[in-house]
Amino acid sequence: MVIGEPAVGARTVTATADGWSLAEAPSGPPAASVRLDPETARRLRTRGIDPCTVLARVRIGGERQIAEAACQVVSIVH
Repeated sequence: MVIGEPAVGARTVTATADGWSLAEAPSGPPAASVRLDPETARRLRTRGIDPCTVLARVRIGGERQIAEAACQVVSIVH
């Protein structure tokens, strides 16, 4: 996900046989990308907005199925 323009920082999330791997920097071009503004990202992560509504607000690049799955992720805030 690219949040804001320009994006600050970068992370790569990769599915592995053991689960998910998070890396500090991108390792090549992404299979998919989702560009959205910070407020929409915050609301998405805290279930303050429906993922279907988010899909109408974002710019998707690459594999749409992967990008749509990324829009289903919810953060747990303690």
